[in-house]
Amino acid sequence: MQHEKIERRSRWVIRVMEWNDQRARYPNIWHEGMPKNLMVFDRVAGRLRMGDLLAIYYPASQRHKERAESFLGLSRIAGMRRADTAGYAWVDLETVHRFDPPQKLGTAPRRVFLCCDPGWPQPEVELFRKVFDAAVADGWRPRPEETEGDEAASPEPPTRGEAEPSQDQDTEGVATSEPSQDGASETSNDEPPASVEPTTSARAFAGATFDGDMRDPREGTWLATVELTADRLRVTRLEATGRSGLQAYLRDPDRRLMTVEAIGLGFPFGLPVPFAEKLIGGSFPEEGWWALVRRLERISRPDYLSAGQEFCESGGETMRLTDEIAGALSPLHRERLDLSPMAYHGIRMIAEDRSRYAIRPFETAQGKLLLEVRPDTAFQRLGVSPGAKKPKDLKTVIETLATMEHLSIDFPQPFLGIAGRSRGALDAVLAARCTAVAVTGGEADRTPESLAPNQSDQVRHEGWIYGLDT
Repeated sequence: MQHEKIERRSRWVIRVMEWNDQRARYPNIWHEGMPKNLMVFDRVAGRLRMGDLLAIYYPASQRHKERAESFLGLSRIAGMRRADTAGYAWVDLETVHRFDPPQKLGTAPRRVFLCCDPGWPQPEVELFRKVFDAAVADGWRPRPEETEGDEAASPEPPTRGEAEPSQDQDTEGVATSEPSQDGASETSNDEPPASVEPTTSARAFAGATFDGDMRDPREGTWLATVELTADRLRVTRLEATGRSGLQAYLRDPDRRLMTVEAIGLGFPFGLPVPFAEKLIGGSFPEEGWWALVRRLERISRPDYLSAGQEFCESGGETMRLTDEIAGALSPLHRERLDLSPMAYHGIRMIAEDRSRYAIRPFETAQGKLLLEVRPDTAFQRLGVSPGAKKPKDLKTVIETLATMEHLSIDFPQPFLGIAGRSRGALDAVLAARCTAVAVTGGEADRTPESLAPNQSDQVRHEGWIYGLDT
């Protein structure tokens, strides 16, 4: 079964222009009406695998009106190599089928660069399948590993999760580092984020706090990475990103973030089943958590928060099973720690982007992981008030973390000063440690049946808080 997962091939939709199109900014080489070589950022090339299929889509064009806004055909990745220009790579393509004339399927891709594996957003999956089926009907014969088979009906995501880049990327199929419409770019700080060079052979993990504030303050969301050597963790990055900045990193990880095994995110991944059923007006979907998420995507923030308040006023602040076990607050909590909007924004974020990770405990695919962690609860277990923000309290936590028997944390400068001043920054480091605890201890690989033998369905529906064992 593991071998079968590894052999699966990703499917992409790409909009590309010829190198001599006046709007093109990169030297994409075409031959006989199809692209043969694409220049892409190396972080984009890092998502691709040999043999992946690309559906080639041509954007609106006055020069080529006959093929404007239509699919030109299917290509297969045949090679990848570094470009002479730093930070770029060449992707070699072989044309597997060319439509003549180009196919107008009545719909266009919503993004420039898409992964369309089964289990991803349905409009993209259906769009690629239309191109795939049209090519087959036109005489193309795919390789056995390129047919979907049982995979098409499986809710399990691809082994290698891929990211959906933002809508503001260039139309040549090349990701950019230009700021998005919400102000997020590859780095949302005014200055470069604090980081140190990682050890090449060390295992790496990441953690992030999360802010549900409607204004999305940059200092409300932090991202940290740590590396593990000889049972000690060393902080290698600590950056204030804002919620939109974190989302940009999940969509398009930089080189540092691509090395981590898992990211722990500090917000609830799921909702208490009674509230979820109240929210959707019926029983919890048989299809599971992903079906709930798709319905949540259609609910506005005000409507969601109003529904939560109404539910709590009538029935109290219901907790999930994992909240009760961990001694954590309910995802419906609004005081002191405002978890309700955090859950709303966070669940929608990971559902929309899927990043490069499998989401535990809802998915069983191997590879890089997204885990729910709770830094505030970890604070409590260290004997410090979860609401503590004073420098002396933060110093106590840092000293405790530095002297723990298992997975202690080293804070090289400038991280020691940053974590000593900002509770959010220290929370992100704690989130990274929780992630390391869950992965190295095997908790991240446990099934819902193993996590809660008599209540596995509840865990499968509501989620699990990872990494609280010290």
